[in-house]
Amino acid sequence: MPCLEIKVAAQRPAAPATRLRALLEKPGAAVLRRNFLAETSSHEDPDLHAQLRVAAVLAVDLTDPPRESQAPSPPREEAEPPQSEPAPGNAPDPLAASFAKGLEIWITDGARLTCVHADAEEIAGALAMFDAYLRLARYQPAFQRLDQRILGLTFAFREGLTVGVAGNPGEPAPSPDFSFASISAIPEFEDSRQTGHVIRLPDAGIAFFNDLLRSAAAWLEENSYPNILGSK
Repeated sequence: MPCLEIKVAAQRPAAPATRLRALLEKPGAAVLRRNFLAETSSHEDPDLHAQLRVAAVLAVDLTDPPRESQAPSPPREEAEPPQSEPAPGNAPDPLAASFAKGLEIWITDGARLTCVHADAEEIAGALAMFDAYLRLARYQPAFQRLDQRILGLTFAFREGLTVGVAGNPGEPAPSPDFSFASISAIPEFEDSRQTGHVIRLPDAGIAFFNDLLRSAAAWLEENSYPNILGSK
């Protein structure tokens, strides 16, 4: 059976690649945050709950709160003429916002604990990857024709976390039956790149992580800047 494969980069980017991390690490900022721990009642395996946790986060810089132009505005009934886009040189820095919403993805591997941040708009790409796998799995004639030992679908978050559906690592890899079989294996060459570590969870982990992302996404959809200040 396929498994959930999680690849954690050896080193996270030196500069924040997400608005959420940029705000949480902003020097001199007094950050107010509101957290929601994504939960699912359909998976009771304690090992899954112990190894993977997703928290939805709203964060605002109280020392420099969003201006009225930054805060989300309610929809208007009358259509407004499209505004001209700023010139590339004058485009605002998306990481300079005083409000951010996203995820903290916590992963444990033995004594090692890793936290990776993700912005809210990244969730849709990860859910699309899981949806593609579930659609394929439901259509058994096509799914059975696949070699599930090498099945692979992946999605990479900006902060260096890659999640995907991979083949069962306990099964032997298929033996090649073409001319490249005589070429030396790649592991014989030195690779100085830091690839981090890989965590593989059983088949149930695929649906578990998918449900956690959906739970967090639903909460973030309902909550925004007014919620964190208690004005809504």
